[in-house]
Amino acid sequence: MKNVFLKSRFFVAAGCIVLLFVASYVINSLYVIACIIAIGLILLTIFEWLFFRFQKNSITCSRTHTSRISLGDIQKIKYDLVNETSVNLNVEVLDELPTQLQQRDSIKKLKISGDSTEEFSIEIRPTERGLYKFGTTHVLLSLGFPSLMEYRISSKNENDVKVIPSIIQMRKFQLQVFSKTATLSGIRRIRALGENDEFEHIRNYNQGDNIKAINWKASSRNNKLMVNRFQNTKSQNVYCIIDKGRAMKMPFDELSLMDYAINSSLVLSNIVLKKYDKTGLITFSNKLGSLVKAESKLNQLENIIDKLYHQKTDFLEPSFELLNNIIRSKLKRRSVLMMFTNFENLQDFQRNAKYLKAINKRHLLIVIFFRNSEVMELSSIKTKSRDDIYLKTFAQRNILEKETIVNALKQMGVQSILTNPQDLSVNVINKYLEIKAKRMS
Repeated sequence: MKNVFLKSRFFVAAGCIVLLFVASYVINSLYVIACIIAIGLILLTIFEWLFFRFQKNSITCSRTHTSRISLGDIQKIKYDLVNETSVNLNVEVLDELPTQLQQRDSIKKLKISGDSTEEFSIEIRPTERGLYKFGTTHVLLSLGFPSLMEYRISSKNENDVKVIPSIIQMRKFQLQVFSKTATLSGIRRIRALGENDEFEHIRNYNQGDNIKAINWKASSRNNKLMVNRFQNTKSQNVYCIIDKGRAMKMPFDELSLMDYAINSSLVLSNIVLKKYDKTGLITFSNKLGSLVKAESKLNQLENIIDKLYHQKTDFLEPSFELLNNIIRSKLKRRSVLMMFTNFENLQDFQRNAKYLKAINKRHLLIVIFFRNSEVMELSSIKTKSRDDIYLKTFAQRNILEKETIVNALKQMGVQSILTNPQDLSVNVINKYLEIKAKRMS
């Protein structure tokens, strides 16, 4: 009986019967009518209960979703509702979705015909990395009018799913970078400058080939002109460095800046591997988080995904001095360093500028930090009160400080990207493609 839920119309009918019994003390003929209605109500209720009791195995609901869910992307969970009875039913589906999604109401109300299957889906957008626990799917069934109860059927679809850095964005940007229509999505095509510099193979001379590339020894052996063929360097080391300090916990569109950096690091790492370079990862705050040595092996991307999945901020001030020492001791070969951080004021930058300059002497450092979209909006508000003037002045000062940081980095010889969070991946990819084309490492 724990799966039976009486509807409000049952209690309304029962209340009317009680009133009839009370009225029968005055009008005796109402007693017989009240008894007939009461018996009918009981019989109808028992009939519904027996129907659902013996037909419960003929109604099932299953849930399907991907084995891993991408952080910050809209994805679908699909449901298949099967009615093997010959009766049309009213259905309300409730699912025990993970607590992180904060969704506790019914996900679907529908009518399903006898001997039929209904398919439907709901959209979710996870905003936290971690293990998401899906529970039992409950289906509340009722007959058409005059149904007096709902009967609950529960399908144990319990399983755990990891919400990882966005695989969806990784694949989307991979398609965009290597497609002919890349410029339509904001990816810039940059013409490679200079000569290719890594030997690939020797081939026959063709008219128009650079005569400087002629291999005279091979030509003499084959009695025909042979040329050396070169290609772009494929062994460049590219590291994504993620600051896990308190400033990276700042939210934007329900995701923290660190999560934007994590998603973009995965996107960039995939592109780097597809371009035949080596990719690695460093995370830090007041201590070293993770360090993945730059490699181009087959499982490198899965290794990076696993490390990114476990990253958490500790709300402490990051130590760029520590980062400088780690890079000096661990990174022996000159590398491209994409550093995701966030300087909210000029003092934070000035305190760490000497360490950034030291890192840039040994490696090609690109400092990536964020515009505050809410501050941007405040800077253009119409002032109507003294408080509005204070807010607008503060916003404009913050914007000016960000631009000052960009100029200071430029004077130090350090490249930078100042970006909105939603444009992060595109801007980072464009910078990497620019470095690759201009051979800036």
